[in-house]
Amino acid sequence: MNMNPQKRTEQLPADSLTRNDRVVISADELPYLVDVVTGMSDGGVRVTYSSGDTVDYAAGEQVAVVA
Repeated sequence: MNMNPQKRTEQLPADSLTRNDRVVISADELPYLVDVVTGMSDGGVRVTYSSGDTVDYAAGEQVAVVA
């Protein structure tokens, strides 16, 4: 688990996300709030954010989560 003290984020595998985690998708935007995480048949996950946006992540893909 890597911690960036300036941005206070840590890199986690997308499949470990849970509801209400705050994910930084773009450094120039506010974090997105996780609503639902759904496993996919290829081992990846589909994350639906409270904004309604949906992002598919590959198995093992790392995401930046606000600590």
